[in-house]
Amino acid sequence: MAKKSTIIKNWPKYLLQWGVLAALVLFLTGIIPSKEPADPEAYCPVGGLQALTTYFVNGSLPCSMSSLQIMMGIMLAAAVVLFSKLFCGYLCPLGTVQDLLMKLRKTLNIKGINVRNGSASDSVLRIVKYGLVFWIFYMTATASELFCKNLDPYYAVATGFQGEITLWMSIVTVCLLILGGLFINMFWCKYLCPLGAVSNSLKFWIWIIVLFGLWWVLDLLGANIPWWVLLALFCIAGYLLEILNRKPKYQILNVIKTAGSCTHCGICNKNCPYGIDVDALSGGRLNSVDCTLCGECVAACPTEALHIGMCQKNKSGFGKYLPAIIAVLLVILGMWIGNKFELPTIDETWGIESVAEDGTVTQLIDPETLAETRIDGLRSVKCYGSSMAFKAKLEKIPGVHGVKTYVNHHYVVITYDPSKITPEQIQESIYVPSKFRVNTPDPAAVDSVKVVTIRTEKMYDKLDLNYLGLQMRQTGKKIYGLTSEFACPLIVHVYMDPSENLDRDWFKDVVEMKMLSMPVHGGGTKDTEVDYEFVDMEDTVSYIPVENLIRMLFNPFKAEFKARVEKFADQPQYIYEIADPDYEKPIILRNMPYLSNHLSHNENIIGIYLVLNDDLVPAVRIRYASPMTEDELWNLMTQETWTITYAKDDVRETPAKLSFDKKGIVKPVE
Repeated sequence: MAKKSTIIKNWPKYLLQWGVLAALVLFLTGIIPSKEPADPEAYCPVGGLQALTTYFVNGSLPCSMSSLQIMMGIMLAAAVVLFSKLFCGYLCPLGTVQDLLMKLRKTLNIKGINVRNGSASDSVLRIVKYGLVFWIFYMTATASELFCKNLDPYYAVATGFQGEITLWMSIVTVCLLILGGLFINMFWCKYLCPLGAVSNSLKFWIWIIVLFGLWWVLDLLGANIPWWVLLALFCIAGYLLEILNRKPKYQILNVIKTAGSCTHCGICNKNCPYGIDVDALSGGRLNSVDCTLCGECVAACPTEALHIGMCQKNKSGFGKYLPAIIAVLLVILGMWIGNKFELPTIDETWGIESVAEDGTVTQLIDPETLAETRIDGLRSVKCYGSSMAFKAKLEKIPGVHGVKTYVNHHYVVITYDPSKITPEQIQESIYVPSKFRVNTPDPAAVDSVKVVTIRTEKMYDKLDLNYLGLQMRQTGKKIYGLTSEFACPLIVHVYMDPSENLDRDWFKDVVEMKMLSMPVHGGGTKDTEVDYEFVDMEDTVSYIPVENLIRMLFNPFKAEFKARVEKFADQPQYIYEIADPDYEKPIILRNMPYLSNHLSHNENIIGIYLVLNDDLVPAVRIRYASPMTEDELWNLMTQETWTITYAKDDVRETPAKLSFDKKGIVKPVE
């Protein structure tokens, strides 16, 4: 272990490192609850740099990325350019793990492997992380998905190996992180970490600016060099500068040695986690590509010949606090700026110009004649994938020519031709009429339900009616369901027990509730901000039969296999039915495609359905033919693992998505 005095002298580093690691453990494990599910990538700077690259290449952000991650990446870059690799030395959980493994090795007296800086093996190993940088950034920009999740050991462990990972890659990197760090000082950070490669390259920022400037000039001259060539040159330049130069010169902060105070005892070298030869410095600034200003050499020096500062004269004891303070301030600044502005996840236009094969551009519409309209509260537009799906819907609307989506704040900006379409017509075209079951009426107790109509604003997303229904459910009133249809303001039909007499003030209070607390799976609640506006309540009241309402609010499912329908058309067929009131829950409908997929592997299964039976009870029905038996079907449905085909060459065994506790009944198909 490090000497107690060294830990005390360098307490800012240990406070931040262990504090960040402890906070991650507490939040990711749920020991400290949060309003939103913990996101392991929420403040990841390397994810932000990948997102920024994808934005410059494609004009869009990778799925789930936001301006917050981008600002974290920018703050990291600023810290490297101006100060040093502060994120690596003070905040990175993987760096902390490497540091702890190094101390564990010393405690257990395990003989380590010394890879001397500047040796041939050191230079060869350092190229790996630059290869990973190219691979990860290229794949991310190409697919608009954070490719680093596939192999990031932090993400794999933080999600319990349940995230968007490639299992074998994650297992390999976790093993390399632990075993490599146990035998070689800072093995991951020096040789494998993509963020370390980017940070080391940015230490030579003047050369990087020259590289990007040259690419920009060549592009202006019409060279049209592909973006990935620039990425490759960045990686090659960074690697060559790291192994050939190793001494970046332009930083505000450095470890500084006072030559007259040094006794060349070598303790600084022994305590440097990166094996930098601090003792060889005769005096002045320590310039090393590996230095993170971690302060270990400064804390270990018995003669106080070393300090962190800007020059020889500035030798106050305050210098040891500067890296930690700057790291914290940059994180706070990044979070503040990241929450103040947002880049669009996609920024797409169409039908404005056409490009011929020879590169000739023909203007189809004068951009000056186009206008923009903003639609807020689109909660279903929440990532790159849903943004592209929303764009696909807009492309079918005549007069609409572009969209920007802002997934963090759930709004879109749509570009349109005012001579062909109005903002109200756009809203109508994209609006999907919704329905939501608040409670289930008992047909034996109620023969009809009362229908009241209210008008609302700011409810143009398909999820909004669900949230309003949950708000009404929490009041305890006998409200059975909601349906909506487009109008300005929006029309919302409320179905309730005839005994309920709810007035305008009641509806206004419920609709304009600002916070919705929803129970979440596993216990606890999730608070969601809502911002709907009550406009009016219509005077007309009507009534419909309760059976009509139950059938109207029910969401059925049907999956039939056409070839089998034809194959067994003249043979005896059967329906296996399991009825349960709980089958109206959304989780059943969401998992019916998985049940259908699993059962489809048996050639005697003809169809899978979720229906209301004659008693108005939700029921799962399986249609099958001989020679399958009732017991064989039951065994298939109740297997602990299901066989799911995701693609032609992607068949997986996954835990069963649904459980069935009671057997059903068999009826012949007439």
